[in-house]
Amino acid sequence: MGGKVTFTTRPRERLEEIYDREEEIKQLVELLKKNEWVALLGSRMSGKTSLAKAVSHSLDSRVVYVDLIKSKNLLDVLTRIYQAMPLDVISRIKENFSFIELGPVKVKIKQKITPKIEELIKSLCDKRTILILDEIQDIKSGINHLIPVFHRLLNTCPNLSIIFTGSEIGLMKTLLEQKGEQPLAGRNPVKITLKPWDYETAKEYLKLGLEECGVAYSDKEIQGALSILGTLVGWLNFYGVNRCVKPHEDALKESLEEAISIALSELKNAADKKWKIKALKLMSTGATWSELLEKSRVSTETLSNFLDKLERLYIIEKVEKNYVISDPVYKRAALRL
Repeated sequence: MGGKVTFTTRPRERLEEIYDREEEIKQLVELLKKNEWVALLGSRMSGKTSLAKAVSHSLDSRVVYVDLIKSKNLLDVLTRIYQAMPLDVISRIKENFSFIELGPVKVKIKQKITPKIEELIKSLCDKRTILILDEIQDIKSGINHLIPVFHRLLNTCPNLSIIFTGSEIGLMKTLLEQKGEQPLAGRNPVKITLKPWDYETAKEYLKLGLEECGVAYSDKEIQGALSILGTLVGWLNFYGVNRCVKPHEDALKESLEEAISIALSELKNAADKKWKIKALKLMSTGATWSELLEKSRVSTETLSNFLDKLERLYIIEKVEKNYVISDPVYKRAALRL
């Protein structure tokens, strides 16, 4: 399966640190070598950031990573991109961006933000660059203004590749569904989706990681951890980091609470009304369309849109006639709403 297993809660930076994922690595390498733009999709804690960083750093390119989680608006996006710029680039452009003061960050809004975002990214066009825009679906406002920016960058910046990571909602959905005469029609980013590991892969990952940190374990402990945490690599790393220094029961308890807090935050963002909370609780054990429609008491269109959003966030899936939350951590989090 490849890849050394060392537990960490930080994103991986090197290919040898990536476990399994050989096919996704191969796809991403080939696309970036051809200067293609890529949408790396998957749920939170599925390893998207690690894969994007490790593959990018393995290539002969400048790499710029921008964390867009909980980005507030385009001004926030501009500031985050500027903060991520290499010092040699900042030295060339800082006079044009003097309205951004870093320190605590203070921004004097006397500029149109979208053109400045384009100007800032274009400053990377002087040599081969991979720009990672992580969790881009979190941009809450002004996203439609960025589509023409990306269109112009595609046409004028052949040295630039962009990796967009996230779920198929918000800006990511808009990027991936450009059609007809829309700016990016026919040139949408190529999709690569990271799915949760199967049970055996996750089991082997935990075993190798625990052996690496020299901890004695039992098969029963591994089975218990996978039963409670599931197979998302992020949850398994929480457990592994704790288990390397603590007994199994303590490590599992602390890891579960940490994982639930993250899942609960995401569910609260998705379920801002009582009927949505009720629907999520029903789906923690599985519910049919008819059951959800009856209990939620909303229109078919409203329910359909909500379920579509949850599927694009990789929170639920349809198994035969039932909509279910498949990840055990998200199931527990749903019941705490």
